[in-house]
Amino acid sequence: MARACFRTRPNLAQVLALVVAVWAGPGAAAAELLEGEFGDIDLGRPLVEPTRFPTIQQLREAVRTPEIRPVVLFRLYGSDKNHYLPVWSGDGRRLAFQRSEIDVRSSKLLLFASMAQPEPSLLSDEEDAYDYMFRWVVNSPASYTFVRIRPGVAGTRVYLSEEGGKPGPKLAQGARYAHAAAYRRTDGIWRIVYQQNDQVVQEAWTDRGPLEGPLPVTAGAAPRWSRDGARLLLARMGPGGEQDAYEMVVWRLRTGEATPLPAGVRGLVRSPTWSPDERHAAYYVRELGEGKPWRIRVCPTDGDRPGRTLGNDVRVNAIFESEGPSWEPSGRRIWFFSNEYQEQAYCPLVAADIRTGELAVVHYPRRVTNPLDLAVHPASEVPELAFVGQIELPQDLFILFLNHY
Repeated sequence: MARACFRTRPNLAQVLALVVAVWAGPGAAAAELLEGEFGDIDLGRPLVEPTRFPTIQQLREAVRTPEIRPVVLFRLYGSDKNHYLPVWSGDGRRLAFQRSEIDVRSSKLLLFASMAQPEPSLLSDEEDAYDYMFRWVVNSPASYTFVRIRPGVAGTRVYLSEEGGKPGPKLAQGARYAHAAAYRRTDGIWRIVYQQNDQVVQEAWTDRGPLEGPLPVTAGAAPRWSRDGARLLLARMGPGGEQDAYEMVVWRLRTGEATPLPAGVRGLVRSPTWSPDERHAAYYVRELGEGKPWRIRVCPTDGDRPGRTLGNDVRVNAIFESEGPSWEPSGRRIWFFSNEYQEQAYCPLVAADIRTGELAVVHYPRRVTNPLDLAVHPASEVPELAFVGQIELPQDLFILFLNHY
């Protein structure tokens, strides 16, 4: 039997996309393998299920199956540390995630600058640097920002990598910064917004130096850029400044106009995300009160239509603030894990249609437990999902391919 061994990860999304494109074509019904097909593919990654890479015929059969189900699940990366918060770059070619040891206050960021890398790169090997709040830059897929804490140093620092280069400090030291988000215009102007105390602040620069700022934008938190750089999606205190009432808003930078996206309940909101076409926004919401579950709220960004609340008892990272609800590329559905369908330490995937509220429950191999921090590939037609979970005690990073959306 032929054997193919990949020292680096092949582009499985392209392989599966090819199968999707040709599944209706003629095949060799009596043969297990098609002519020229490798019979034993070694990905260089531990396959969870199946234990061998599927044949083309098996992939064709999977694509024909109306029910959404897993095709390949493998462990992309693991170590003796816990991992959190995978986040795809806008073009889906890169994947960053966080490695943390909560007991010793350690947090590092790791990056697959190419999904063919056998191992991720560590963004900093400085032992006393606590790095978190990673975000990719809008309109510059290889660029990113993150926040760093150093013991004994007041405040935080925001670091920026331009075009995947070595990250360096961007904002003045001493303040308490959070949730930095950067945007690169086609004319070379860079803009960054960040949370400083209870204010959203903006700065801009070019290669020649500072252009404007720091300029307060509005009271709020956790800002996210739109693709055109004209709007921000952010959280703010509700009307009347009540401490226990929060909402999301779309803020238009040119006019200062705010479009409220009501939470539907009196409580907490966090982790806003734009839909792929930016006609909707989604975020997590939780009513006040002990033991109240997190749910997902979806609102049209024009503010003219009512929002919808999705999911019951959605699994949300309680230690680090995550990227937010994960959209499939079409924008039709949002994917998450829910405790509502929990079986001991196992929780299946759930996909919720944002228009009808209809739910699809998708089971993957139950060997992987305590799943968290789901990130759907933003650009591939073949469903490729990154998430963290456990087979043994450390929390590892997994990749799951589904047969279709």
